[in-house]
Amino acid sequence: MSSLWSQPFTDDMAVFNRWLCVSRMRTAVAVAVFFPLVAWLHLVALNGLVVLALCAALVAYSLLGLRSPWLTAHPRCFFWMQLVVDLGAITLGIGLAARGEAALLARPLYAIAIVPASLLSVPFGLATATLSTLGHGFLLASERGFTLATLCSFDFLAPTFLFFLVAQQSFVYGAHLREKSVKLAGLAQSLEVSQARLAEEGRLAAGIAEIGRTLSASLDDPEPLSRVVGTIRERLWADWCALFSVDEASFRLLAVCEPESGASNVTGIDLPLGTWPAIERVRDARILALGGNELMALPSSLSGRTLRSTLLTGLYRDHVMVGLIAVGHATPLGASEPWARNLLAGIAEHASVVLQNARLLEEVRTASALKSEFVGAVSHELRSPLNIVLGYLEMLLDEALGPLTDAQRDALRRTDLQASTLLEMIEALLDLNRIDAGKLPVESVPVSLPDLLRDVCEPMQRNVARPGVELRWETEPSIDRIETDPGKLKTIVRNLVHNALKFTEHGEVRVSASITSDGVVEIVVSDTGCGMPPEALGYVFEMFRQIPGSSGGGVGLGLHIVRRLAEVLGAHVTVDSTPGRGSRFSVVLKGGGETSDAVGTVAA
Repeated sequence: MSSLWSQPFTDDMAVFNRWLCVSRMRTAVAVAVFFPLVAWLHLVALNGLVVLALCAALVAYSLLGLRSPWLTAHPRCFFWMQLVVDLGAITLGIGLAARGEAALLARPLYAIAIVPASLLSVPFGLATATLSTLGHGFLLASERGFTLATLCSFDFLAPTFLFFLVAQQSFVYGAHLREKSVKLAGLAQSLEVSQARLAEEGRLAAGIAEIGRTLSASLDDPEPLSRVVGTIRERLWADWCALFSVDEASFRLLAVCEPESGASNVTGIDLPLGTWPAIERVRDARILALGGNELMALPSSLSGRTLRSTLLTGLYRDHVMVGLIAVGHATPLGASEPWARNLLAGIAEHASVVLQNARLLEEVRTASALKSEFVGAVSHELRSPLNIVLGYLEMLLDEALGPLTDAQRDALRRTDLQASTLLEMIEALLDLNRIDAGKLPVESVPVSLPDLLRDVCEPMQRNVARPGVELRWETEPSIDRIETDPGKLKTIVRNLVHNALKFTEHGEVRVSASITSDGVVEIVVSDTGCGMPPEALGYVFEMFRQIPGSSGGGVGLGLHIVRRLAEVLGAHVTVDSTPGRGSRFSVVLKGGGETSDAVGTVAA
């Protein structure tokens, strides 16, 4: 019952007032339509113009209330003003617009003010019902006279009873709404607590991830390890934290974080396991809580302060404990010990996985380095004899060692083609190996772009292009020299042109250089070859990837080397291709070149 008499909450009054304003406007529109309509139909004697004027005034008042900063800043005062205005408008409207039976039938309009006030609180509801009764009595007495008979008539008592009955029913609904509001507020508070807990867990997870990333660096580097133990100490609100490495017979303090205390003088020194018996117990327990007399066994050289509780957890590699994290508090953990144990266990589990991954990554890096060294050595050894073979083939084809029959010449040409393809593969492997090893320093010098394109394209026109395929190259007249690494740019253009010639059976391959609207140099290699399907554009620059069904040969390194060298030069490579209509590769260099009035166009 006490909830029925609860006072309204000031925080909700502003929202309630806005709802009243909107509701009043809707009601005014409905009344402005209904009552003039029944008057027009001559169902009752009613002054429709008065109704329309009052409804328009109520709409204007509602709009003023929604826009007025002062009324919004004083919600309780504004609420009472709205009740007075509503009751006054209803009383004035009935008194001016209707008489007799029509006026009595309009009395339920007072419920428009009674219901919202009663929903808000019992005192508001009783006060509004009382004011409505007074207004109703005033209207009735103004017609029939201010007598006792008027106040004791059924016409007075029936609407009065209705007013308080509506208020009483609204009290019940209001109490139910307030109960629901309290429950919703409690739910909102619970959600806030849960959100705060999730945020804290997120911060803890971030801390664990940070610890794992730092641990993945090395167990022997003291600088990152000091950050690890510092982070663990902060996350667990500890007074002391230490990280140890452990083997079969000894343990070593790798890093320690102990504010307001001097650094330990045993860092990096192997200590026998018997110096701290608790380490042996951690091998089986995984996580161990020490307190009381057990802490007396902690060597004083490991901690410079008195600890009341300590948590130990092991770090494992292949199910063998290789390290230990110790966290100490100057006061007993008490009820927070389970939380601290769970967090420390999560840190240890994550750190163990990171250590295992770090070891595997180091093995992969070692294997990759050995692979690169092997590929480089073998490629060098293969290139020398292959160049000799190509030299003898050239001598034979030039008939330096005697005349050749047509069959012999055809066989030698096929052999020369396959040997050249093999040499191209070897050169590609060597280039890729140099890139991976970082042995391709950029030497930026002034380069004549027309001369560079001619040096690349002329030999390929003679030796690579198929019969019926024309190789054309040209530079925009305004381009003279550019600042770049000529060797790397030649390799990029050569690989793109070679790739275009390889997949073009008829038509032409065009190489053009121009200056874009952004003032940078763009080299475009386009062809009329077979083109590429849309799905191939996503992997065409990947290593050892070739388009399914293509017959160009090779090992899929040419375009990969183009992209890698372009990255070294700070350039950007894009491709556009349509099956059956050819491809277009664009290389946009990072810097513009010097311009010249001389024409720099060369065409084959």
